[in-house]
Amino acid sequence: MSQVLTVKIAAPAGLGIKSGGLLLDKILTAHGLNLKDYTEYPSLVRGGHNSFQVSFSPDPVFAVHFQVDLFFSLLGGHWQPHLTEFSKDTLVFGDEEFPELPGFGTFINLPLKQISLELNNQLVVNTICIGVIAYLYNLNRKIAQTCIQAQYGKYADVNLLAFDAGFTYAQNHLTQYAHHLSLPSKANPKSHLADGNESFGWGFIKGGGNFYAAYPMTPATGALHFLAEKQKEHNLNVYHPEDEIAVANMAAGAAFAGARSAVGTSGGGFVLMDETISFCGVTEIGMVYYLVSRPGPATGLPTWTGQGDLLHAINAGHGEFPKVVLAPGSQEESFEFSAEALNLAAILQTPVIVLSDKYLGESSSNVPDFSRQKFKVDHGLIEPKPAPSFYRYSLPAKNGISPRSIPGAPNGEFLANSYEHDQTGFATEDSTQATQMAKKRQAKLKYTQKLCPKYKLFGPKNAPNLIISWGSTAMPILESLPLLSGFSFLQIRTLWPLDPKIRLLISKYKKVYLFEANQTGQLTTLLKSQFAFSPNRQFLKYDGRPFYPEEIIGFLAKK
Repeated sequence: MSQVLTVKIAAPAGLGIKSGGLLLDKILTAHGLNLKDYTEYPSLVRGGHNSFQVSFSPDPVFAVHFQVDLFFSLLGGHWQPHLTEFSKDTLVFGDEEFPELPGFGTFINLPLKQISLELNNQLVVNTICIGVIAYLYNLNRKIAQTCIQAQYGKYADVNLLAFDAGFTYAQNHLTQYAHHLSLPSKANPKSHLADGNESFGWGFIKGGGNFYAAYPMTPATGALHFLAEKQKEHNLNVYHPEDEIAVANMAAGAAFAGARSAVGTSGGGFVLMDETISFCGVTEIGMVYYLVSRPGPATGLPTWTGQGDLLHAINAGHGEFPKVVLAPGSQEESFEFSAEALNLAAILQTPVIVLSDKYLGESSSNVPDFSRQKFKVDHGLIEPKPAPSFYRYSLPAKNGISPRSIPGAPNGEFLANSYEHDQTGFATEDSTQATQMAKKRQAKLKYTQKLCPKYKLFGPKNAPNLIISWGSTAMPILESLPLLSGFSFLQIRTLWPLDPKIRLLISKYKKVYLFEANQTGQLTTLLKSQFAFSPNRQFLKYDGRPFYPEEIIGFLAKK
């Protein structure tokens, strides 16, 4: 396994942390390297303490690392919050006089203000740092310049000068810190960059999605912006209504009318969609809810990450009706599950929730070119020519699913309201009919288990210990796994309905360890609700930060 290197840049909002970081991502990817990045920022338009970090290697990288190799403080004082991330080998650059801190790395004055003033532009300090990084890691100067031209367009000239200034300064003053980075000889087949929200957007497009509505809410807003940019090219209908109640109801109406429909939000907005989820349950309208979690309760930590919405998603909506909850564990799975969710919604005629979080939604990775991917679109049971005796909620129904009609089809009219109903959709309070319809809807669950993404098991088959987790926490666990002895990892990808085979799989291991980014161990609660389950230990993190591989390895070393 090749060494994984980590670079981190910190500064107040407004100095281009994200744009500089994405430029570095593109340069690294153009060199054939694999990477994962991660951005932290407070809910401020300007100011505060922001950071961007990227971990990269010629080998696959599943998660960002905690320990930093190069650190850049674009303004004085932005290195202090990160001391625990420094080792004795860390190089810390900043435009200030550093104190003596033995054991915390080498602190190097980098005259960013002077260089930027010479360029008559103080906003290019991030690009100056990219030039220093390129020299220190022996990156190809021409490849980097091509990436700068592609990213900055009409602003490329000043950024090219800033990059060259940083590169030249490092060449003249920092040769003793240069690191010969082994670069791949072949192009990386995963030569494109996408974060989890963009990946979801591409999956929506390739899965035949054509109606998307959302009210901007961090950290799901990226999907709205991405799809809005693509709507003309891919014939999409993308809407930003006045609130999340309108979002959900518009999308439900579009799905009723035959659209492949989805919405995007985070926890606070998802709560406002609760009644529509129940409405989709009783009317058997299939649509997708993209829930990108952040820590609550209430506004909570609006720009940070967490997995506290698991049980909320599974129990969303009042009353009892089947739903599906999928949890992607990577950018590629965000793409896959987005497209698959549209199919499941159409086939099962019920709500499908894709449960992500800020860490996955707003972090980028090198991925295949999703724009060239193909995905089989399934529209489910649609009656193209309804007979005069057409019943929308016909009984009996195989697997609980009746053929639906598209509004406007002759003889295909039916009612879809929030009341319990008979086979035509007319409201009823008859006990027999109510029982029949409840059983019809619930009958979808067994069929659902056959269609949903299966769990994945990683690591040696005969390991005595099992790690269990879901969603974005899979990334740091997979990064840790090669360095752990005697461990397998179970990634549960469909959280509801749970695959009953999971119980038998877990029973084969001597010890079970569970990792989640929430306070109460919600996956443990879920598993206990389905079968006898008691993990040997849990590692729960709920400070708004993701897990790091170093944390996981350290925790399991104390087992």
